[in-house]
Amino acid sequence: MDHLGDKPSLLACNLVCRSWAPRSKCLLLDLMVCHPVPLVAHGGFGAIACAVPDPFQGNGGTIYGAKDGIYRGIKDGSRLRLLSIHDVSQIKILPGLNLVLCLAGGTFMTMSLSALNSGNCQDSAITRISKHVFCFTVYRSTVTGESHRVCALKTSSLSGTLKVYNVSNNNQVSTLVPALELYIPLETYSVRFLSQTRLVAAIKKGFAVQGGFEMVDLITAETQSLLDPDDPSPLDLAHKKVKPRTVFRVDTVFLVCYDKLAFYIDCRGIRPLNKVVLRWTQPVHAFALHQPYILAFCERCMEVWNIETGEMAQKIQGPYHLLNTPESGEKVLGLSLLSGEITEIVFRAHASLNS
Repeated sequence: MDHLGDKPSLLACNLVCRSWAPRSKCLLLDLMVCHPVPLVAHGGFGAIACAVPDPFQGNGGTIYGAKDGIYRGIKDGSRLRLLSIHDVSQIKILPGLNLVLCLAGGTFMTMSLSALNSGNCQDSAITRISKHVFCFTVYRSTVTGESHRVCALKTSSLSGTLKVYNVSNNNQVSTLVPALELYIPLETYSVRFLSQTRLVAAIKKGFAVQGGFEMVDLITAETQSLLDPDDPSPLDLAHKKVKPRTVFRVDTVFLVCYDKLAFYIDCRGIRPLNKVVLRWTQPVHAFALHQPYILAFCERCMEVWNIETGEMAQKIQGPYHLLNTPESGEKVLGLSLLSGEITEIVFRAHASLNS
């Protein structure tokens, strides 16, 4: 069994007899790309909606948002409510700027991380930025002297409004400074930074929309289709029956993700002929990129796909809800809908590309 090295053979060995099962299961575990590890159960009064790794607690500590507030969860099962607030749906922490971004009850707000960490965050310490916000996204700059950016999305059945802010850090007090406001005359599902000056919005496809994604230039305030309307290749893939989800930048190209498939385009919006197409086995509602893999969150399972080969590497049974929008190197946190536990999706460092 130690020399087999392939999943079908080991699965067959696992069914031979009881004495073969332990070793075959151990070898099968080594072939897995990733596995879910429960961190903490909630036990509060409201469902968990979002979570981020706790910058003050290692070993599986999390800060998470629920219907009744913001909590600190410890791996030993204990928890502490840091802030009593209704309907927390999104949290993002910028530890280096002592800043917490939070969306609760449709209100986009900020507070200092030190105030939240104290467990005694007063209402006077909270800065409410905007109401009726659907979601927000963050661009973390790696260039010296360049500010981080935040974009808050307001959406309706007829339009979307993007409000872009620069993060200012003066005298250890971080604030959001309005930079730009843009209007999109179609229902907008999500928004994501491609760079410090470029955004991509997933929108409801209309007559003039190619593929459901609009790219926004934050310097000129102009918008244009992310996909090249003169290249029929990606447009044939992005037919009317798929829903746009999000876009990831992968080196010099972009991975365009829909609920039923994903494919690559270059900076001109043209699909390279030598790039793969990923076709999910079930409709997907959320994605997390962990190169060279992408996690596709479906209704009843998680699918792990290799974005270089276009093959599904693993399927994790059970419904999970993605709790954060991890950037490169960050933990992927999900909520197990069966157990109610916050779960980290742990990738094996030695997982091969062909596992």
